[in-house]
Amino acid sequence: MKTTLEIQKLQQHLADVWHAEPIETTVNASTRGLLNDAGDWDAPIGIKPKRTTIPLAIGIPDSTSLPKEALGAAANRVFNKPGEGAFTYGFGLGYNKLRLQLAENYSRERRFEVTEDWFQLCNGSSGAIDLICRTLIDPGDVILAESPTYMGTLRNFKALNAEVESIGMDSDGMLVERLPNLIDTLLQQGKRIKFIYTISNFHNPTGATLSLERKIRLLEIAAQYKILILDDDAYGALRFDDTPLPTLSGLSKGYGVITVGTFSKILATGLRIGWIHCHPDLLDAFNKMRFAMGLNQFMVRVISDYIDSGAMSDHAHKVRHIYKLKMNTLADALEKHCADYVDFTRPLGGFYIWISLKRGLEAEAVWRTAAEEGVSLTRGTNFFPNRIDDKQHLRLAFSWTDPDQLIDAATRLKHACERVLAGDPA
Repeated sequence: MKTTLEIQKLQQHLADVWHAEPIETTVNASTRGLLNDAGDWDAPIGIKPKRTTIPLAIGIPDSTSLPKEALGAAANRVFNKPGEGAFTYGFGLGYNKLRLQLAENYSRERRFEVTEDWFQLCNGSSGAIDLICRTLIDPGDVILAESPTYMGTLRNFKALNAEVESIGMDSDGMLVERLPNLIDTLLQQGKRIKFIYTISNFHNPTGATLSLERKIRLLEIAAQYKILILDDDAYGALRFDDTPLPTLSGLSKGYGVITVGTFSKILATGLRIGWIHCHPDLLDAFNKMRFAMGLNQFMVRVISDYIDSGAMSDHAHKVRHIYKLKMNTLADALEKHCADYVDFTRPLGGFYIWISLKRGLEAEAVWRTAAEEGVSLTRGTNFFPNRIDDKQHLRLAFSWTDPDQLIDAATRLKHACERVLAGDPA
């Protein structure tokens, strides 16, 4: 048996061996490319806020709206039900009843009949996208994506060594008429285009919604070239009125379109339950690539019970009103205090206002100075594949912050812009 001294010597030897081993030699090539990537949600280095920070950097649900009591009641009912289903592994497509409920909702709102076999439950929409990417992408494949687009998904693409080709946007979403020329050029170069990635409703970060005409044209172009569409619908339920917008899956009746959704934005981010929605033939491939031992079986049943109680409809109506109020509060304050410094378009839903800086203001300087003034924002560069934002943007997330703080945040942003223009940036 080894003595204490011998074990200590072994421990020191192991520390010497592994401390000297650089992480770059251990990880794969994909991870190596991400090691020195800037932190997309990090605060500016070396900046100390002058006052308590108002958070406009991260889009998470309004804390006062969280249905804790109703979810708690649902959790108690699930916990006290007989049987062990909520406490075992979950295989296959996921909890059947919740998929049935999703199918009922999609059939009603998207106006074509689907069954539970059109849904795969996943670990949030980010887990859904990760599963789709691992199933479809080979190194070197090309993804066509709006520019800017969600930075988390860009990391998914980079991690699998996919190439991202960008399509510009305006207030009506992706400039889809630019697609044919880009696709033809890529095909002539021998590239393989795997899918078109879009956030068609209430885009992150721009807040834009793809117009009906462009949705139809996008479907036509994708069919012409036989390219799949991946529609990230994380914010789709957060429209500012109760009338559902046309969706790519509804317009196509599910052909050629993969949609991902989540309960994270409509309920709470910590639930981590999302889904893939597409034709069952394609869904089977994603199911084959699932290597985890299922989702949190307790939570999928809690959400299902919560929906069954009828609480979801009232909650959705409530939070749409909250986010519309917050968006208009921030937009009004920006127009009042920052009209000389920013331009923006009011979104139809979601969590974000995307501002374009004026008068030669640079986003990096405004971002750092705003942090010192006590308001956290997100740089536009984070949302571009090459981290270059020629037009200088900032994303403002209004969902979590109190309305009175949103007004204060606009005044702090004004002070930051004034300081930068006066040659006094942080």
